Amino acid sequence: MDEVKKVCVLGAGTMGGRISLMSAVRGGYEVTVYDISEEALQNCPDRQRQMGAMMIAAGAVNQEELDAGMARISYTTNPVEAAGNADILSESVAELVEVKRQTHARFDKLCPSRTIMTTNTSSLLVSDIEGAVSRGDRFAAMHFHGGLGSLVDIMRGPRTSDETVEFLKRFARSIGEVPMVMKKEKGGYLFNTMLGGLLRTALILAAGGYGDPHDIDRAYMMVTGQPAGPFAMMDGVGLNIVLEAGQGLTSNDTEVTQEQMMAFILPYVERGELGMKTGKGFYTYPNPAFQQPDFLTGEND
Repeated sequence: MDEVKKVCVLGAGTMGGRISLMSAVRGGYEVTVYDISEEALQNCPDRQRQMGAMMIAAGAVNQEELDAGMARISYTTNPVEAAGNADILSESVAELVEVKRQTHARFDKLCPSRTIMTTNTSSLLVSDIEGAVSRGDRFAAMHFHGGLGSLVDIMRGPRTSDETVEFLKRFARSIGEVPMVMKKEKGGYLFNTMLGGLLRTALILAAGGYGDPHDIDRAYMMVTGQPAGPFAMMDGVGLNIVLEAGQGLTSNDTEVTQEQMMAFILPYVERGELGMKTGKGFYTYPNPAFQQPDFLTGEND
């Protein structure tokens, strides 16, 4: 896209790292990653190199292309530097509405008037956030999934213009993603709504004392033939993210409340056991039990 020279990514976590890497490597754009945490910024390049190795293994890029893309990424705790000359902004901060509103209100004042601002929220509505910015016509959700060359959900808010939606569709394709425009607002979009139902049910079973997380995963994997169960999926998402998005994990089951489900996850988060990114969650990584050949039989439990 000729009209995009610089991409501003807010958040140096897993998703921010992925979005910035794809923008630089596949899109060829200059990218600035902003975070309030120096530690997060320092750790980001190593995670991106790991993602890059997966891209090379998949034949998506070669080492030379990866190195060139990494060279186009800069990292900063300076919001003015991050926002300067940005053509598009992608936000991946904590999944808390007030944090997102405060972040966008701040960058709405710092970014050029032309900048398209987007949120990578997985459960909140655009209309929950967009009132914090003056440029509602240039604000939308652009939600990325995991993996390479995967789905990007685009969800407009009450003021989002058709031009912004078309811009985001072209941007997604320019970085190797597949855009899908929602017909109307829905927290969780399409796939995450379906996934949320699975995760919610799994938490009801565990928090209600009906089954151990490993047994619940084992039952799901044996019957569906899938390589991972719902608790392994939660490890992949990050248990802190699951906890933050807990307001979307509502339950009509009178035996197990939403509070009980969140209380089931909270001790893991308090111990820093967030899943794959910390090496431990419901499973221990890099060689989790659910990937071992004897997991389904339960012989080593």
